[in-house]
Amino acid sequence: MFLLFSGCVGQGEPVDPQIDPPDLPETAHEACSNGPEMIVDLPDGFDDYEREGFVRYTEVVAPNGRAIPIFAQDEIGDAQILRARNLLRYFLSDVPGSLHGDDKSDVADAMADNAAVLVLVNGEHREGNEPRVPAQPLYDSETPVVGHDWFMDNDYEHRDAGPEEIFHLVHDTGIGTYLPGARPDYQVALDAEARAAMADGRWGIPVDPGVEDWLEELDREGSLAQEYIVSVLDSTYGLWAPWDEGEGGMWGIYIAKTRDEVIEKDPNGFTLLGDFLSLSWSLPEPVDPDFEGTLSLTFDEDEPYTHKTRYMEAVLLLGDGDASIVGNDLDNTFVSNAGSNRFEGGEGEDTVVYCGDAEDFQLSRDEGVTSVSDGNATDTLVDIEAIHFLDGVVEI
Repeated sequence: MFLLFSGCVGQGEPVDPQIDPPDLPETAHEACSNGPEMIVDLPDGFDDYEREGFVRYTEVVAPNGRAIPIFAQDEIGDAQILRARNLLRYFLSDVPGSLHGDDKSDVADAMADNAAVLVLVNGEHREGNEPRVPAQPLYDSETPVVGHDWFMDNDYEHRDAGPEEIFHLVHDTGIGTYLPGARPDYQVALDAEARAAMADGRWGIPVDPGVEDWLEELDREGSLAQEYIVSVLDSTYGLWAPWDEGEGGMWGIYIAKTRDEVIEKDPNGFTLLGDFLSLSWSLPEPVDPDFEGTLSLTFDEDEPYTHKTRYMEAVLLLGDGDASIVGNDLDNTFVSNAGSNRFEGGEGEDTVVYCGDAEDFQLSRDEGVTSVSDGNATDTLVDIEAIHFLDGVVEI
């Protein structure tokens, strides 16, 4: 099954911020200021996007004060919008000590100056139905969120293309390809490694008759580096590990399926990825508001979706459903919702966040288990080291 789509992001005008961040106390955990309140109805002045059916809006503001807008059509849910925003924020997060990601403020500034735009589109991609706006599209059918059936069942008919497409946007407009970016040396290294990987059979494996034509098209438009590094990215973060229809990742076009295989079979690619990104998802993954049940961040061979969650540091519960969240060996952060939940930490220093003041909750502890209640719902906390409220922190 060969389903890859690439295309350049058009260049429009830079956008000024449209959203006033929530007014929260200085001690508020950052997760509470990056929730659903950051999604608003389409502001005035975006007539071209309104004509294309975009009705909702969020943004990431670069250090230079300009916004990187995200527009969404009416069938895109809050969790999908927040995940797209957090993926973009994650890709722009500093990675101290890394070769190309130590300080990404100039990358974010370049994206804003180059008028980078992400659009979340109803349905699935079909040639000719792309929105007529200068933007990187990401479709509903390729945007599963944690807890949704597509995610939990590893449905590759609805594969997770969010990291791929959003990193394309960062690559084109921030790192720099056909637009002037902030990391020309990184782009040169990525392009050289992509060509080397094609030559020695690590990437561009001809599993489909259309692969060679696709590679020639990528070469003509200067996109080899973009497609190679997102193949490395997807396998490094476990997105292809559950795929059982062939060897390797990205439909078999890339030699490695799992992180261990990337390290073994494509060490240069793994190093290049780590030169810009950290090796775990550090920002909260929004959970489908309809999810109820157990979500584990610890790898379990009997639960193939945990190939992906094993690299997640944080989750954001939405809605009022009851969930049980099991952590992993990272320093986990769990953002609670209005339901009665169970949070079980792992080996790291684990935190549960409540977006309210401490006086609005009652805490009790019995035989190592902490209960947190707001009078309507009660959470159970096991092996959790700290609780964050808007007005302070309680160490357990």
